[in-house]
Amino acid sequence: MKSEWSDWEEVNSRMRVVRLTPPLQALIPALALPALSSGTRGMTLIPGREGLALGALLLAASGVTAYALYSVAGPLGGFFPLWLVGTAGAALFASALRPTAFVKPICVRCRLLPVIREHEAMHLSGVASERAVWRSMRSRHSVDSLGIVGDPAICSFCPIPKRLVEE
Repeated sequence: MKSEWSDWEEVNSRMRVVRLTPPLQALIPALALPALSSGTRGMTLIPGREGLALGALLLAASGVTAYALYSVAGPLGGFFPLWLVGTAGAALFASALRPTAFVKPICVRCRLLPVIREHEAMHLSGVASERAVWRSMRSRHSVDSLGIVGDPAICSFCPIPKRLVEE
């Protein structure tokens, strides 16, 4: 029987990390709302065939909506569906082709980035439960093994140390 996170390491090796900067959030508004949470270090979009299908569906729907609104409201009416929904569809489609983790800019420079990558790779490999991911993470990492205690380079608001000591 295959473990529910047995292939996360393969996903992690192929995964790219994209900095979730304000210009990127303006370009793809669907990424802005989840990034507002202070507990979010990184996020991924729907992987695999589901992501491809949903991305293509969103792209097509935004194109049809933009075309319909263009005839009624002009260029601005056609622009907004493409910007709000089409960019989300394109991001989903691209992320389904190559695993992508969107990580907050401050976390890209953090030495805990490998832990963030590992966490997101587990989600991309099919483990949806946050509880199951953190249980697996605690079996491989601890606050002591990562040397987090007293490290001034680790942000005081970082949720990773707290999640590693939870039971």
